[in-house]
Amino acid sequence: MKVVINDEYKNYKDLESFLESLDTRYRKKGRTLHVDNNAVRSFAITELGREIVVKRYQKNVKLQRLLSLFKTCQAEKAYYNAFKLQELGIDTPNPIAFVKQTKIGLMDYCYFACEKSSSKSLEPIFQISRQLDQHLATSLARFLIDLHTKGVLHHNLKEGNILYTQDADTNYHFSLIDNNTIEFTERDLSVRERLENICKLGNKEIFLQIAGCYAEVLGLDKKMAVEEASEVRNEYEQKKKTQKK
Repeated sequence: MKVVINDEYKNYKDLESFLESLDTRYRKKGRTLHVDNNAVRSFAITELGREIVVKRYQKNVKLQRLLSLFKTCQAEKAYYNAFKLQELGIDTPNPIAFVKQTKIGLMDYCYFACEKSSSKSLEPIFQISRQLDQHLATSLARFLIDLHTKGVLHHNLKEGNILYTQDADTNYHFSLIDNNTIEFTERDLSVRERLENICKLGNKEIFLQIAGCYAEVLGLDKKMAVEEASEVRNEYEQKKKTQKK
């Protein structure tokens, strides 16, 4: 087992012991926050005085386990990507550690641990709305532009992976989670690439609203941007249907 702990947390012995026994503790303790292909649970660490969140990435099939000998695991990507985001001035829950569990030399499970954020997920708002409040839509567009301007491409950019808070002046502040799929680039992104990167957000109506705000903030032709966004969304939805079949 490989355990890498952020220097900020290396003096917490109970935390270290917890991480080193994650393979057994993960299933028996903690509170489930989310379950899909990968499980997310929160744990109270008394020594820290707060909760931490641990994401377990699904067990690899045999071929993937073999290939993992030559690739960086998802938990490790999430861990180091969090530091890169923070360096760029993009908010994300503070990374604590990653754990890579192996069997017979091959990777089994891997885990990413971070501090539990007090921010809320955008997902509930998206689920109950056909369109967003205009202030929220514009604020979110500005955040997405900031990501793209800084060369950040989050390849699973869904509303559930964006957290938010509002300050006393009702200004929105956003942060990213599920960071293992992030790509950092120094090249200028085309409008098409930007739209393709955000096309998983919300229903089509909300996505087109965000795309319109995105274009307005950048000073682009809104009508043309929305038309291209509609095309991008149609291609994305057709691809999903094909994959299901």
